Parts: sequence; structure tokens; C-alpha cells
Amino acid sequence: MPLRCLDHDQQSIHAFDLSPDDWAALVVQNRSERHLRMPCCSARVALKTSRKGTRFFAHMADGGCQTAPETEAHLRLKQMAVEAARAHGWEAGTEVPGLAPDGETWMADVLARKGRAGVAVEIQWSPQTVEETLRRQQRYRASGIRGLWLLRKTAVPAIEQLPSAIVLEGPNQTYDVALSSGQKMPVRSLLDAAFSGRLKFGVPRGTAGTVSVRVAPVNCWHDRCRSDTDIISGIDLVFGPYKREVSIAEFGGREPLLRFICDHIPAGLRIGAIKHRFSKTAGAAYLSNGCVKCDRLYGEHFEIFARYNERVACVIPIRATDAWRDLQGDRRAWGVFQRQELASSNLR
Repeated sequence: MPLRCLDHDQQSIHAFDLSPDDWAALVVQNRSERHLRMPCCSARVALKTSRKGTRFFAHMADGGCQTAPETEAHLRLKQMAVEAARAHGWEAGTEVPGLAPDGETWMADVLARKGRAGVAVEIQWSPQTVEETLRRQQRYRASGIRGLWLLRKTAVPAIEQLPSAIVLEGPNQTYDVALSSGQKMPVRSLLDAAFSGRLKFGVPRGTAGTVSVRVAPVNCWHDRCRSDTDIISGIDLVFGPYKREVSIAEFGGREPLLRFICDHIPAGLRIGAIKHRFSKTAGAAYLSNGCVKCDRLYGEHFEIFARYNERVACVIPIRATDAWRDLQGDRRAWGVFQRQELASSNLR
């Protein structure tokens, strides 16, 4: 039951392109003339509307066609993909055939084009092995087409060559997606991101992000001091959908980043020197907080307990350099960014 069929002049007709009046008129015309044909097998066409209001073209009768009937969800998701693509200036249609360089034919659920760029959206509702998904993706790549997969039953690895998301069915014909970044959102939000260049693998260089510095008040643990002091209890590094809590010790070997952060901490806090100190417990020296008066080490376990009384001292805007990306760690996943996060800026 593809969303499109052919009229007698072999012009493709899409059900969702027609107004209610045009659809009603086409129903009457096709009943009289029987001029519509399926693109898959040239069978005669019946125009139908589902109980949920989705209009579609169906085979007039069962026959030898090998094209499996599509579910309501499949039809609706294809319609959403076409609408999202067109909303962002792409030309898009359903059931679009193509030819790979090796001569193998393919049929995209949705194919969108803008200039030289092409994107195929595949709604894979039935189970499919990862190997077959990768094979079909490579076929698109060889044809100069990027592929985006909306999968229901089979998750695929989070790899750069295979943009994908798992579709989650909700009530009343609603659909969300789960991305490998951990994000969940409506399907339409993902499609909008894909066709506006905001669906990215990992954190692109130059992405705008933030560093949030958390501080907490403590009393020096040493009996001869007991001074009030503040320590940095944690640092949150955020780029788009990715957030990582970073301890002071993890800035070892990354001292320029730590100096940058310390330069932005507001005046008035009683924060001691951040430097390498030897810990008898750890048996090694590492970057640590210290008492503002006696300079004794405040180790990582102090930072953990201090979090019960912590507050955010400052939020610093940054841009994703290699150093910041290295500190955040491996974020090899597909995620959606906001437009302002990807816009170029003059941030450090």
C-alpha cells in the first residue's frame, strides 16, 4: 500500500499532496475510469482512508505482486518524513527507485534531494539483521545518497556510517524516537534536525557548550586549622545532548583548561590553590583542592561528601576544541543539537 501511484500519463501522485476535495474527486474519477496503477506492479488501484484518517493507495485485489502491505505506522512515518523534508526546502517523494553503480536496483521509502545532496529515509518496521542494514546503507552510499534509518525492532550499532533511531509507538498514532545519544523526542523533531543539519555524530568541533563549576563550603579537617574554606566539588561539561561530570583530578595533564576555568570563578569565594598534592591514601600526587589557610589536601572523597551542600558558582560558555572534546571522553553516538549550539561563535 504505497503512498503514491501512477495516473494514466505515468505521473506520480502522492496521497498526502492532495487536498480533501481533490482526494474525493480522484476517488470518483478512479471508480469511473480505473486509470490509476500501482508503481510496483501496475495493478489497478483502490483509494482508501484508514480509521485514523490516513489516506493511501491500495492494490485493487490480491495478485502476484510481492510488495508487502504497509502498516498504518509505516504510511504515517513516510508522510511525516516527506513533510519534514519539504518544510526545509528539499524535494521529496515516496517509493523512489534508484540504481547503484554495480547495477543493483533500490527503492527508497522516502527520497529527498536538495541540489546535489540526497537523503533516503528508511522506515524498517520488520526485523532486519544489522548486516543487511549496513549492506543497504552501503548501497545508498555508493549511489551518492545518505541514509537515515527509523527502526522498530532491531537496534544497530552507534556508528558514524549509519544514522539511525528506534521508533517508539505511543497512543493515538504518536511516535517518538530513541537515539544512541540517550535522547528521546518526537519523530518529527528528529526529522526536522536531520533535514536542517542538526543531527550529528559525536560533538563537532566548534560546537557551543558550557562548563558549570560547582562549589561547596567545608571546614578544614585538620585539628590545628579548622578554617572555613570553599572547594570545587565538581565541574559539569555540556555539549548539546552530552553531559559529563568531571573531577578536579581529571584535569591532570590538562592544566590550561583548569586555569581557564579558575580565571572565571567569581571573586569572594574562599577557594584554596588547585595544585598537585601527595595523597597518602592514594599513594600518589594528583590535582586537588586545598584549604585556603593551611593548604592541606582536600581529596576526591571530600569532594563527593561536599556535594550535599554545593551550589553552581558560575556557568562558562566554551566552544568544542580538541582539548575539551578529549576531556569529555568518547561520545560516539547520534544526537540532535540546537541551531544556536552549532552556529559559529567567537567563544574560546
